[in-house]
Amino acid sequence: MMIKRLKQWLTLVPREQVLPPEQEVAVAALLSEVMMADGEAGDDESARLEVLLGRLFNQPREQVHEWLQQGRAKQEEAVSLYEFTSRLKALPVTEREAILLALWHMALADGRLDPQEEAIVRQVADLLYIPHSRFIWLKHRAEGELDGE
Repeated sequence: MMIKRLKQWLTLVPREQVLPPEQEVAVAALLSEVMMADGEAGDDESARLEVLLGRLFNQPREQVHEWLQQGRAKQEEAVSLYEFTSRLKALPVTEREAILLALWHMALADGRLDPQEEAIVRQVADLLYIPHSRFIWLKHRAEGELDGE
């Protein structure tokens, strides 16, 4: 059921456009940042992170692992989220919203929304020029999809 729901919301991202590797690594770093925000990254969250990246970019597990390693290395060096979002803000709005929805799914992966996770998603939404109304709509959509699992 979860995979079916992920496929539904991932249709927001046009499959024919392949992002440059630095953008994919930036998304991996942002998802990892949300996962680590509450200081508790369990196996279920790590698995969800891999699924989200694999489905978002329609890539095999090996490629996802490479992005995660690169993303985590960049995340440790980064001083702000801007270092990642600056690579993504020129994307079409549908792709930016798909990324934000993935961040919401990551934030909700453990069944609860930590205030620090929400703060990161909010900051990313602002840096990607996603209006607050869409930010809230995407949050409710992710919560609804979580309830439907």
